[in-house]
Amino acid sequence: MPERSAPSGVRAFRPPLWACLLTPLVMAVMVALGVWQLQRAAEKQQLQADFRTAMAQTPQILAAPAPPAAMAPQHVIVEGRYLPQQQFLLDSQIREGQAGVRVWTALQRSTGGIILVDRGWTEDPGRQSTKQWPVGTDLRQVQGLWRPLPAAGLQVANRLCEGAPAAAAPRVQYPTHAQLACAFEDRLADGLLLLHPQAADGFERAWEPDYLRPEVHWGYAVQWFAFALAVFVIFVVVNWKKR
Repeated sequence: MPERSAPSGVRAFRPPLWACLLTPLVMAVMVALGVWQLQRAAEKQQLQADFRTAMAQTPQILAAPAPPAAMAPQHVIVEGRYLPQQQFLLDSQIREGQAGVRVWTALQRSTGGIILVDRGWTEDPGRQSTKQWPVGTDLRQVQGLWRPLPAAGLQVANRLCEGAPAAAAPRVQYPTHAQLACAFEDRLADGLLLLHPQAADGFERAWEPDYLRPEVHWGYAVQWFAFALAVFVIFVVVNWKKR
């Protein structure tokens, strides 16, 4: 009997070898990135829990000299005097759609050394403003959360110790400890004290962890998983050909 030919229009799945090798690899990378984002979300959830737990704990006296701040915040208390002539403004801080700055003030510890105290957010007075940020210099106990300096994704140059003397409160863009330390004669502790919301001499303080929220990482994870699914669908559709 003569051999029958395949009916016209019948489709068959006939992917080339390179597609069979490349597609699983690309999908594996995308799934791995999605899993990594889920892990990052879990880490951020834990850090948020650490933040709330630390604020609820009884403050402890910060060691002298102060240890470098860890990611998990510590609720601490420090005795010293503010140095109003040594302050910095952390620039470009947006809150509820409004531009502002965070006021960092040096505190000379009774036990020696200096720590920076973040006194909170306030509306940006403008770069041409001569506004001062007064604070008393009496001996006091300052309470708050001991945390690492906030960091930006892209490192920005802060030339605090170059050229002419800086203004009373120079603007900074996420400086490192080394960039700040050269501005002081005494030893500067590696960290930042977020002033307690109920403490005096502060501005707006609704402290939250200064990193991406877990929800953002969940969104990224969904995107990566969706990309992997899209690659699989394209692989099937493109290679489902007429015979």
